[in-house]
Amino acid sequence: MLVVAWIGLGRPNTVDALTAALPWQQVTTTTTAPPAQAPASAPAAAPVDTTDLTTPPADVEGPFRVVRVVDGDTLIVAKPDRETRVRLIGIDTPESVAPDRPVECFGPEASARTTELLAGQTVTLRGDPTQDGVDQYGRELDYVWLPDGRLLNHVLVAEGYAVEHTYAAPYAYQQHLRAAQQQAQDAGAGLWSATTCGGVTG
Repeated sequence: MLVVAWIGLGRPNTVDALTAALPWQQVTTTTTAPPAQAPASAPAAAPVDTTDLTTPPADVEGPFRVVRVVDGDTLIVAKPDRETRVRLIGIDTPESVAPDRPVECFGPEASARTTELLAGQTVTLRGDPTQDGVDQYGRELDYVWLPDGRLLNHVLVAEGYAVEHTYAAPYAYQQHLRAAQQQAQDAGAGLWSATTCGGVTG
């Protein structure tokens, strides 16, 4: 016997009717969910403007007082909430204070030059979205601008106290620092002089 279920005074419930009439065939309904939307990604950090090496970008942090210079490429600044150890992006100076490494050629001179440039000064800082925020030693990675607007990273390479060094990925001022190194090398400045290190510091 065919049994048809009625709901109130409306039309028969078709699914129930088919189920009763055809017990060997399962009647199913399918609901298609709308495709999931990917979460919105966070906006990327703005790239660094490298068109002017004598004027800091508008979005630098600071100024912060320089507490002390650790060595040629590392300094400590006083931020409002803590003292922060800062490592300059894109350069490497000869070692002068590493406990597990000997003092390298021109290391003391590089440290002295950085101290001369920063003693009693304030600096402004900016990281680079292409680089990590801190290095393996917990030092904040930054570009550092002097009070007169010059980029310290560039000054040290141009004067022959540091070499350009790309650690993991290209960075904003890479071409500027490489050009500065070539000029210092051609001029025999600082650690490139035959009377100092001849470009070999280690």
